[in-house]
Amino acid sequence: MIRPRGPRGAEHDEPRGSEHDEPRGSERPRRMRTRLCAAAIALGIIATGQLQPPQQTEALWADGEVGRATFTAISVPIPPYGGECGIVGSLLNLGQSSLTMRWRLPAGYSLADARIGYTGSNGLVPAVDTLLGTGLRTTQSNGVLTTELTGALLNAALGASRSLSVLVVHPSGWTSPTRTVVGDWPLLGVGAATCTMTPAT
Repeated sequence: MIRPRGPRGAEHDEPRGSEHDEPRGSERPRRMRTRLCAAAIALGIIATGQLQPPQQTEALWADGEVGRATFTAISVPIPPYGGECGIVGSLLNLGQSSLTMRWRLPAGYSLADARIGYTGSNGLVPAVDTLLGTGLRTTQSNGVLTTELTGALLNAALGASRSLSVLVVHPSGWTSPTRTVVGDWPLLGVGAATCTMTPAT
């Protein structure tokens, strides 16, 4: 007798999807997940490193070359005292008035180095320009220079205060301290006009 058999190869053939072999389609999702996780970790490390503040470093170097220099401060002397200041008033301060400053040139300086300033001027005036002046005039006698400010500028019926100054300029452009005379005329010329020099001597 011939025994009936089941489907062909049923006794010896195993199903295609045996327990030893997994379907090929399951490998790709697993690899993809692994790669995505690795990429996410790498991006996290990079982002963390960028958020950290930069570290300070120290740089040291040595240079064998040595430079030396000497600096000398220029001290320009103030024009020396030449005598007491002078002031002239007038009745009711309506007439001619004058303010006078007496000074000397520092050693090593000439009249061309002197600059004069006064109330009503626009900046300093070279002293040599006042040698033939009218409202502002400078004369010289025995080493003493006398600069006199005169004219209607000083007229002030309600009282007035005017100034006259001198300094010298070094060739480098540095200037000396200023010697100044300030004159005061009283209201309506009642009382004596006075002048004050700074420095006093």
